Amino acid sequence: MIVIDPKRTQAAQMADLWLAPRIGTDAALGLAFAHVLISEDLYDKAFVERWCHGFAQLAARAAEFPPAVAEGLTGVPAAQIVAAARMYADGPSTFVSGHGIDAFSAGVQTFRAYHCLLAISGNVDRAGGNLRMRTPKGMRNYMDLLHMPEFRLDAEIEKRAIGADRFPLWAAPKGWQTACHNPSVIEAMLTGSPYPVRALYASGVNIVVTYPNTRRTIEALRALDFVAVAAHAMNPTAEHADLVLPKTTTLEEEEVSFMPSGPTVLFTRAVVPPQGEARSEIDIAVPLLDKLARRQAVARNLLPWRSQREFNTYLLGDCGIRIEDLERTGYHQLSAGPPTPRPFATPTGKIELFSTVMQEAGLDPLPSYTPPSRERLPADTTKRFPLILITGDREKSYHHSRFRDQPWALKVSPDPRLTMHPDTARAMGLEDGAWVHLEVAGGKGPCRLRIKLSDATPPDVVNTGMGWWLPSDPAPVRGALDVNINAALDYDGPWDPVSGSSDVRGLPCRVVLIAA
Repeated sequence: MIVIDPKRTQAAQMADLWLAPRIGTDAALGLAFAHVLISEDLYDKAFVERWCHGFAQLAARAAEFPPAVAEGLTGVPAAQIVAAARMYADGPSTFVSGHGIDAFSAGVQTFRAYHCLLAISGNVDRAGGNLRMRTPKGMRNYMDLLHMPEFRLDAEIEKRAIGADRFPLWAAPKGWQTACHNPSVIEAMLTGSPYPVRALYASGVNIVVTYPNTRRTIEALRALDFVAVAAHAMNPTAEHADLVLPKTTTLEEEEVSFMPSGPTVLFTRAVVPPQGEARSEIDIAVPLLDKLARRQAVARNLLPWRSQREFNTYLLGDCGIRIEDLERTGYHQLSAGPPTPRPFATPTGKIELFSTVMQEAGLDPLPSYTPPSRERLPADTTKRFPLILITGDREKSYHHSRFRDQPWALKVSPDPRLTMHPDTARAMGLEDGAWVHLEVAGGKGPCRLRIKLSDATPPDVVNTGMGWWLPSDPAPVRGALDVNINAALDYDGPWDPVSGSSDVRGLPCRVVLIAA
């Protein structure tokens, strides 16, 4: 097992080889792996010939990142890079990724570097490698619905999706998510550009806490004419709503899903009926649509189902699996035999190492390395902000911003943590458990966190989680401007040119002790 992580995680301690790159340099490491496979003739020639597009161009790009060059960029010794690449090439091998490599303004190309490595090593649809989704024929999933013509807006309307002009591969109509660009929507709420956004319906999300630049998100909500929020708890976003609709939790809902690692179709039944006035997403939407229709305010109904059961039955389609059988057994196991070779859903029908779609959008068609944004800051800025911030730590007690109102969770984890190496803390005169203000270079002010010492965090690096708010604090903010890391972060870029994601990790920061 090879683990790539700047922190000494539990997985890193179990690894045969642990690589600890400088934060935000993972793309250079992935391209160096590809260079080793190609230069040492370790790639899968038959698979590349049959299923890969643009190998020669990828080889030329990877040639720019020999292990010695990658060592200078990443801090990982060249010998370790070579050893890891050879170990991976001696497959079958599986690549397992996480958000650690994509929460940057160069996250898409970083992911592409590793997916290209996965392709040229022949580990796609190979036993022991990475398998593509093998959903039963006739079954649909949520992502399928996003791209089915009967559930899409008219083409001319989709073209006006906020962010589609700058991030066409994210926002509609060509976008993978067919969504808007979140920070651009916040901007439209406040400025009316590119057109006014005057109302918001937010369901199951807590954007006041989970979007960077908390103050600006609050300003945007307060600027709207009307805000409705569906939630199962009065979180800071619900506190800013004109109307709050009680929403069910997954314990009160039934769901049909597909687990690709099985491969298995799963059925999750409701443990209890909806409590109090709570309703599921569909049970909220259907009567609203009915009332809108009576007022002739529905141009096109994109929600033909009348209940969650109807929706789940539709997902199963004509795959031959009956929902009544699933309800009785809880699952349907599919054949786990070898996958059937099939074309890829790309213009060339192959894995596009050289992406024709990105080329058409005016983007770099090859995986590339962009240095972390902190390396482009003036020296005096990095001197004043000498630490590097990692965000996104997970805690077993919480899921994003959920459960902050639960006494059992607060008993396990009562305070927002900022983990720091003991040597770094000692040099700064900080002790375990001390409260500090954290401020990011170019950020939006300080947030308050509690030091937790750990030598698993690299020196001069600090890491924290997200989603903190305090139900006991006064409404409507509920501590979101105090203990929430997003109150210290910016949402104005730099943005990933493909997805529009903003830098929220690898940022220069500083901490100051809060006097007792």
